[in-house]
Amino acid sequence: MIKKNLDLIIVVLIILALIEFEETAEILGELGHLFFEVLHNLFEVVELGVDDIVEHAFHFLHVGEFFAYLFITERHASQVFTFYILMSMIGYMLFRLSKFVPGIYRFFKQIFVMTWVRRKTQCQLYWQSLTRVHKVAMMVTAGSVVVFAAFFLI
Repeated sequence: MIKKNLDLIIVVLIILALIEFEETAEILGELGHLFFEVLHNLFEVVELGVDDIVEHAFHFLHVGEFFAYLFITERHASQVFTFYILMSMIGYMLFRLSKFVPGIYRFFKQIFVMTWVRRKTQCQLYWQSLTRVHKVAMMVTAGSVVVFAAFFLI
């Protein structure tokens, strides 16, 4: 039953998110803050890892003092190394992801159109099956729901 009416559930959730705009904005803000906190912590972990790897590589390869001086692994230098390594990884992932985006867009567009046509046909068939009295009753009910909803929301 949930799979059959998943489109209606999604529409109801979107409408609720629009009605409760302030709460939705607050939740999205908190999720964005959490996302950037996690990214910052990942950056710190990768930075410390790169710093240790470079130091171990210099020690393992018995690099002379001259080269060790050229490639000083201070805090700022390791941050720069880490930044460019992460930007390269993110760029590569975005490039790979860009290959799939058009297909994903076409898939969701096709699902949306099929769902729209199915629900529209169901509503039209239901409306045509009603008598005039039931049609009037449904319109009065819909109008009163809108009036009461506006009364309670404003």
